[in-house]
Amino acid sequence: MMENNKTNIELQAEIDRLRGLVASLEDQMSQHSQRSERDLEYRLATTLNNIPLAILNLDRNGLITSANPAFIKVFELHAEEIINKQNIKVFEPFSDTELREKIIGLVDNLEDFDIETTIPLRKESETFFRCRGIKVSSNISDALNFIIIIGDVSRRKLTEHELVKAKEKAEESDKLKTAFLASMSHEIRTPMNHIIGFLDFLKDPELPSAEREEFSQIIYESGQVLLRLIDDIIDIAKIEAGQLHINSTTFSLTDLLNSIWKKYNEIRSKRNKGHIAFRLNVPPNSGVVVHTDVVRLQQIIGNLLDNAFKFTDSGFIEFGFELGDDNVLRFHVKDSGPGIDNQKHELIFMRFRQLDYSSTKKHGGTGLGLAIIKGLVELMGGNIWLESSPGNGSNFWFTLPDAVVQLEKPATKEIVPTNQPVNWSEKTFLIVEDERTNFSLLTIMLRPTKVHIVWAQDGVQAIEIIEANNNIDLILMDIRLPRMDGYKATAEIKRINKSIPIIAQTAYAMDIEISKAMHAGCDDYVTKPIEKNQLISKISKLLND
Repeated sequence: MMENNKTNIELQAEIDRLRGLVASLEDQMSQHSQRSERDLEYRLATTLNNIPLAILNLDRNGLITSANPAFIKVFELHAEEIINKQNIKVFEPFSDTELREKIIGLVDNLEDFDIETTIPLRKESETFFRCRGIKVSSNISDALNFIIIIGDVSRRKLTEHELVKAKEKAEESDKLKTAFLASMSHEIRTPMNHIIGFLDFLKDPELPSAEREEFSQIIYESGQVLLRLIDDIIDIAKIEAGQLHINSTTFSLTDLLNSIWKKYNEIRSKRNKGHIAFRLNVPPNSGVVVHTDVVRLQQIIGNLLDNAFKFTDSGFIEFGFELGDDNVLRFHVKDSGPGIDNQKHELIFMRFRQLDYSSTKKHGGTGLGLAIIKGLVELMGGNIWLESSPGNGSNFWFTLPDAVVQLEKPATKEIVPTNQPVNWSEKTFLIVEDERTNFSLLTIMLRPTKVHIVWAQDGVQAIEIIEANNNIDLILMDIRLPRMDGYKATAEIKRINKSIPIIAQTAYAMDIEISKAMHAGCDDYVTKPIEKNQLISKISKLLND
């Protein structure tokens, strides 16, 4: 009996010890759980406080119960102004926005949402945000809360917008290039058709002389059209590459404008537009001397006049200039043509642009002319603009600042007229040209001068001729030659005899190639296709110096 009592006491003691152990374990587990919960809460709070997304917690009725620092910063608020005080349904920054409607749907109808929308901020224009609202149920109680997450996606939206614009621009560029190539094909094939077609007629030995002269003129003018087309393509390429340079000289502006008027007055008759009044309007006593690029100025005015004659069927065409008190020259080319809508004034100065395809078909053109003019005017330091409206004609204006040198006409150096016959029967020219056709063309051009001609077909042969002869008076040097190019040949010839004048003849129209030829020792240059009068004039100048 006593043994049983002892056993029961020992058992009870063991049970009590186990109960203590369990209680101790439960206390440790409780403390660990509390530490885990506190650690979890800390981690969650740290994340919410540092995340760049703006986050709101709402109770079941839409009352803001918490807001992270990002939300406070984005909407420039103070936490004490809204937490447990502001209902999201009447939150002022969200009023009159798509987000407000979605939040009401979330709180009232438990409808989650995920949208991208704009929200007006205090210091900025509307900003794009991605906004998400979700309902959150508690696993402890029946309480239902809501979380609103807001992220700024303005940069992504801007990038997307820029990508769309770039895509549209690329597609538009492709369309313009396609239209340009189609137009270019037409602009090339039309004069080529004239040239090839009328050349066949010229083969007829019984062709009347009057028709022969007429057809020859058509072939010449068609060739000039092709040359201008090539020049336009080169000019626009050089302008866009920043390789077109302005070569300024001093000249009489009035003399230049008078020569332009005489040229286009003749063109007016040839184009059957003699009924259109054509006038030059300059200030009285306008003997203005300017320092600018005479070739480019003539090109600008000429292209504008070409357009005026192209689009004007009746009325008048006028060009001229005025000198402002600020010493800025303001040129104008005015016509009584159909006029241009104000919305298209900037468009026409863009490359490959024409007003519409109907005008392209009626009047022709590549859409490069006005783009080239704008590029040239800006390179010369000026601006160009248009005053026009439908039915009221067009008036193109452009300025040249700092170009005026003096107001009285300068003394001009007497120049031998190129249409006067020259006699170089006692002269010997060396033509360095590998193409027989080009050599024959130059020989025919120079035949009326009675000059003696020697032919070298490459640079090495040219040097050998110079070393063996001391009677060469002038050299016409092609640049692209076999064995030794024209640059090296020129440099070597100048080393042998630096007094021999050399004119480079080249198909390269780029400034860098011309500069390279001059640096090699050439005294002047002509570009192919070579104009006879220009060639004779340049030779005369070098022989008379």
